[in-house]
Amino acid sequence: MKGHSGWVPIPTGSIIAWPFSHDVHHRDVSDLTPKDRLCHDARTTFPTGQVFPVFPIVQMRYSFFGQSGWRSDASQQKEILFASDRLEHRFRFLQQFAMQSLLDQEDQDFGLVILTSQDLPRPHLMKLKEYVGDMLGDRAEVIPRKPSSAHRQFVRYNWANLPEEARVIQIVLDDDDALSTDYMGRIKSEARAIRERMPESVEHFFISMSRGVSAVYRTGDTHPRMYRREVPYTNLGLALVSPAWTRTSAFGIAHKKVARTHASFVYNDLRPYYIRCVHGANDSRAMVDEKSPVPDEEMGMLVQRFPLLRQVLGPDQLQIAAQ
Repeated sequence: MKGHSGWVPIPTGSIIAWPFSHDVHHRDVSDLTPKDRLCHDARTTFPTGQVFPVFPIVQMRYSFFGQSGWRSDASQQKEILFASDRLEHRFRFLQQFAMQSLLDQEDQDFGLVILTSQDLPRPHLMKLKEYVGDMLGDRAEVIPRKPSSAHRQFVRYNWANLPEEARVIQIVLDDDDALSTDYMGRIKSEARAIRERMPESVEHFFISMSRGVSAVYRTGDTHPRMYRREVPYTNLGLALVSPAWTRTSAFGIAHKKVARTHASFVYNDLRPYYIRCVHGANDSRAMVDEKSPVPDEEMGMLVQRFPLLRQVLGPDQLQIAAQ
């Protein structure tokens, strides 16, 4: 069982620092395996005693058959989950939204772990691995696992692949959703600021980015309709700042109940930090406030924060955004 060997008491008012062990911090990364290189920046970027060194790791479920909080029929039946039409549909959303938003990040210092099913049809698994590798290289890994809980699999992955002394930001991103271009930079900045205000006894805390938008595809729609979304403690872009050895994960608790049992912070600067896609193959219940469409005067800002929208919005929407 992981212990608390990495904890360092922090005097009030001091600069926050979570030191790595000496030999890990100064290690030459040229001899690291791909798994080790996933978080090599977390081991080498931050000088001990000068900053709060946290490494963001995006955690994504992709057609994972197991306990993951999903409510759709596909989550309960393999023949639906692995149907070729559905897999191609999900793969297109992964390409257009989730992955493109990661490639568009202004701060590229992050890793990606995609949890999928051990029983995912092999041709599609190979296609997924090749695509992810082409896009992010050694910073990403696809892990096929047998039926179990997503919570348990992500915790086990962290224990097996991250230095015990590491401090990470575990970020939830579904394969059909997206993050704003400044998400990584903002979540790092907020993690450092919040850590400074938290009591020393708090070993982990959640950050919820409550403002986002819904991209809604109704039956027959070629392009999505955009709606404002404001949900405190949503799982969209939900982040857990923690030691690598923690038993806590964002997949092990109902996101709406986070504040009942965990230190947490809701961030809202009136700018959207995520896109929630609503379409015919959602794995969870989609709630949309259709009385709150994104106003025309905000469309330009929206496209700037999510450049991927230039490829998915309709001509009329793009014309409005350009005004």
